[in-house]
Amino acid sequence: MKRSSIIIVALIALIGGFGLSWYAHNSKPVELESGLWFGEQARALPEFQLLDHNRQPLTRDSLRGQWSLLFFGFTHCPDICPISLQALADMYKAIDDADVSDAIQIYFVSVDPGRDTPEVLADYVHYFNPSFSGATAPLETLTPLTRSLGIAHAIRNRTENSSDYDVEHSAAIVLINPQAEYAGLFGAPHDPLAMARDMTRIVERHPL
Repeated sequence: MKRSSIIIVALIALIGGFGLSWYAHNSKPVELESGLWFGEQARALPEFQLLDHNRQPLTRDSLRGQWSLLFFGFTHCPDICPISLQALADMYKAIDDADVSDAIQIYFVSVDPGRDTPEVLADYVHYFNPSFSGATAPLETLTPLTRSLGIAHAIRNRTENSSDYDVEHSAAIVLINPQAEYAGLFGAPHDPLAMARDMTRIVERHPL
């Protein structure tokens, strides 16, 4: 065999080896420190329409083409919500790769639409990070979405014409992939640094 042919065969073998190595690496499940990755078990979200803090529609299609983190709560929440949103703000700040952080959008979805107007949500979410989005909808519109994600919530101790009541809700942070599928879950308590590393792994393994 001529020397040139040997070199070509060697190059093809080398390129093939790199290709197999890349495929083996990228076909492995993403291993998270602080959450659950559903992988091929990710499931499509139902159709929904919320109203964001700019009074613009937020739909399933709005979540396509990005990685989204959704936290469900209410602005009058005394502890879980501010702690969780601060954790998300700290996570976002800890990501030192701009390409990764730019691929992620964070949403605070209120399960208390009676008190959490778009204006209230805007002030609330922007306190933690100006890039965060707030949204809500009437409960009959919101509940099919929360049910599909396994997010429980209920208004407690509410009396007629009273704005003083409590809302119970799940503390998980939901991960939605760029295909608008339920792709993962981060349970409480939330570790901002571990989540930052997890989201970096996810976005780098599955770039937009």
